[in-house]
This record gives sequence, structure tokens and C-alpha cells, in this order.
Amino acid sequence: MSDEIKLQNWKRDITYHAGAFVVAQSVDDIVGIVKDRERYPSPVRIKGSHHSTTDCIVAEGGTVIDITKMNKILNIDKENKTITMQPGVLHIDAARELEKHGLQFYVNCEIGNLTVGSGACTATKDASYFAKGEQDWEFGQVNSYAIKFKAILPSGEMLEVTEDDPELLAAMRSSYGMLGAVVEVTYRVKEIRPMTVEHIVYHIDEFADRLPELVDQKRSMMLYLMPHLDQVVVEYRYDGPGPLRSHTFPWRLRNWAWKTGSPFFGRVVSQFVPLQGLRGVLLNAQNRLVGLVMTKLIRGKNTSPADQIIHYPETAPYAAYTFSIWGFPRDEYPQTIRKYFQFCKDYLKDNGYRCDLLNVGYHIAQDTSSLFSYTRKWPCVTIDPVATGSTGWKAFLQAYNEFCLENNGKPLLNQTPYMTPHQVQASFAEEIEIFQQYRHQYDPEDRFYPQWFREMFESKPGQGGIA
Repeated sequence: MSDEIKLQNWKRDITYHAGAFVVAQSVDDIVGIVKDRERYPSPVRIKGSHHSTTDCIVAEGGTVIDITKMNKILNIDKENKTITMQPGVLHIDAARELEKHGLQFYVNCEIGNLTVGSGACTATKDASYFAKGEQDWEFGQVNSYAIKFKAILPSGEMLEVTEDDPELLAAMRSSYGMLGAVVEVTYRVKEIRPMTVEHIVYHIDEFADRLPELVDQKRSMMLYLMPHLDQVVVEYRYDGPGPLRSHTFPWRLRNWAWKTGSPFFGRVVSQFVPLQGLRGVLLNAQNRLVGLVMTKLIRGKNTSPADQIIHYPETAPYAAYTFSIWGFPRDEYPQTIRKYFQFCKDYLKDNGYRCDLLNVGYHIAQDTSSLFSYTRKWPCVTIDPVATGSTGWKAFLQAYNEFCLENNGKPLLNQTPYMTPHQVQASFAEEIEIFQQYRHQYDPEDRFYPQWFREMFESKPGQGGIA
């Protein structure tokens, strides 16, 4: 334990100071910590890889429990198609182990350093896959397939949550650690299938006009958005003919570009090119090159689904990116994406700032599996600004958040930075009321309730703070 220890998120753009920091090795360690209020002050927060981009991770003056050493895969049940793990297992490690057993996650989240405990109770993003066997869209959030939790309550007692109580399970999937410290989680998985990947470039008007038709093709769609070129590159994923091949070149190239190549170039341009016009020329040239490489080189018929997952370093290097995300009703997306492209152009003209990396987006099925699901009311397509975080990023996102709220967007509480309480409450008023009832039931003394969530859920205009 260390007093007032400095902690940061993965990108190192969020800093806070905990009153106590403990690396947990076992369930008994966590029980002892949550029960000892004298040595371990509230709020108690569980730390995984700290990839969140909002202050939801912050436990200022509180206790942070690092669970990354609790990283054992406890059971893979091939017959019932489940995997049970300690919370500190990395998503990419679990995916590779499942691959050895002929299984895969339903959702292969690209951030491979996501700990499975965090993935089970927070929001994530990935394009929904179309299951040919079931003739339906799968969900796009990791937590939708978390079917059993074991969590330590403030009393030290164990809470088990299963599909027998679907309402509590939905709240647990959106609990962000506030209904108990997750110490074990079970996911539903499926038989592994070879995956085809290809990329096609569209002009923004063609993409917007044809979106219903493209959805009807029943292929997973990840979007690479180029507002200043009026282009959209669509990454399609769908079942391949087989046999399955793992660690293929197209995914290695794509993931290197996404993890290292593009962020490095964007960071250098933003940091060392002072002229706005020249920066724009260089970034547009990079975008054109990325589009060309994607369509010509990044394609394959029988790749492993786990290959799309990226293993990041433990802390952000020089070449690293950050992002935000809002989901929008799919039926309104043709108008919304046109508005967003114009928003980016106007913002550059008025403020001299543009994102120095490709923006992205995902087509995601409607999903009520978790309480704070951003696709709870409709299928959505997201718009995710991505950048290296250079000067101007925060102000851009603050303006972007207002744009999103005005266009019926829904945020992610852990991946949409610089939200205000008004924006959160306008997006999730009913869900907050339901969640607070569960939280008061399982954590009546606010042991797991951090200040950021208190402000987001409870602050009203005129009360001060960040409201």
C-alpha cells in the first residue's frame, strides 16, 4: 500500500491520486480490502489496463485494487460453449486460448488489453457480426455475452449474478464496478469460423444513399471516415469458406498501421508541422494511402477472428491514439454522417483543428442486454473521432458532444470523454434511475461509488462542480 500514489490511464491524459493502491492476488485479498474501511478509504475502484478515456476510472483519495495478477483461465467448457476466468485475463489471451479449442468470442474487441472483468461490466465497441446459422445479427458489445458474475460486496460477501435474474444481470453488465468487485466472470462463446475481410471505398453521398442496401448484405461493417476527403472506407467481415488460417498477413499489416504507423505519422505532423495548410495536405495524403492499402492489400478469405484483436503495450508509447464514440440511430445515420462531415470542415475553418487520424464507426445491432447499452432503443452506427490527442482535441470533443446530443446520439460512459451531467442524464435518465435502485441495494454506504459517477448521475444545473 502507498499513500497518495499517482495513477494515470493508458494514454496518460487522465491523472489522479489514490489514497491506497493494492495489487490483489486472490479473492481473499479483495475481501479484506473492501471490509477494512480504516486502511482502505472509499471509493474502492478495480483497475485493469486503464484504457478508459473518461474519468470513470478515477478514485481520487480512494482505494485502487489492481487485479491484473488475477489472470487465470479457470475453465473452458466446449460442450456448453462457455469460458470462465479471473477478471485480470486479457481479452486477446483468452481469444487465443479459445482458438486452440476451436472456439471464439462472439465479440472480438480490438483493444486486446481489455481485461475480461472490465469488458463484462463496461461498454465496448465492435461491429456486429451476422450469424448465418441463426440468420440474425449478433450483438456488438463484449458484456452482452457475460452470463455469470461473481463479485465481492462491501460486506465481504459474494454476490453471484446469472441469467436467472435478467434485470440484475443487465445492471451488472453496466455496473462499472459499482455493484461489487468482480472476481470471476463467465462468457458464452461459439464455435470458431473462418472470416473473410475486404475493404471498399465509397464517396460519402454514395455510402449514405446506399446504407440500407449495404446493411441488407448482412456483413459486419466497420467504417473508416475521411471527412476532409468526403470518403468512407468500409471494412466488411463475414464467414469464409475455410480452412481457417491464423496470424495472417492482412491483419498483421492492418493492426500495425492502426497501432503504430498511423499514430506515429499523425503525431509527427501535429507536433512538428506548424502550417495548418501543410498539415492538411499531409494528413489527406496519409488518408488516401491508407484507403489504397486497405482496398489492395488488406483482404483475406479464411482468417481467424482473433486476428483482428490488437495487443497494445502496457502504457501508451509516443505513437498512440485516443478516441471518443457516440452511437446514432441507424435510420437517421445517412443524414447524421453528412452533418458530421460538414461539422468537421466547419470546425477546421473556424478553429484550425482537425483530427490527425482516421475517424471510425461501427454498425451495431440493437441490444438491451446491458442497462446502459447505447443501442438499447435502436440499431446504431457510431461516429468515433480518433486522434493523437494534440492541442485542440479537448475543445473539439466538447463541441462534438453537443453535436451528438442534438442528433439523437448515445454515449459510452467509459469511452466518451468530456461529457457533462446534462448530456449523460439526457441520454440515460430512465436507466440511471433503475441503476441507482440496484446500487443502493447492494452498496448502501457508497463504498464503490466514485465522484465522477456521482456528478454524472446526480448533478443538476447550478449546483456547481462540473455540471
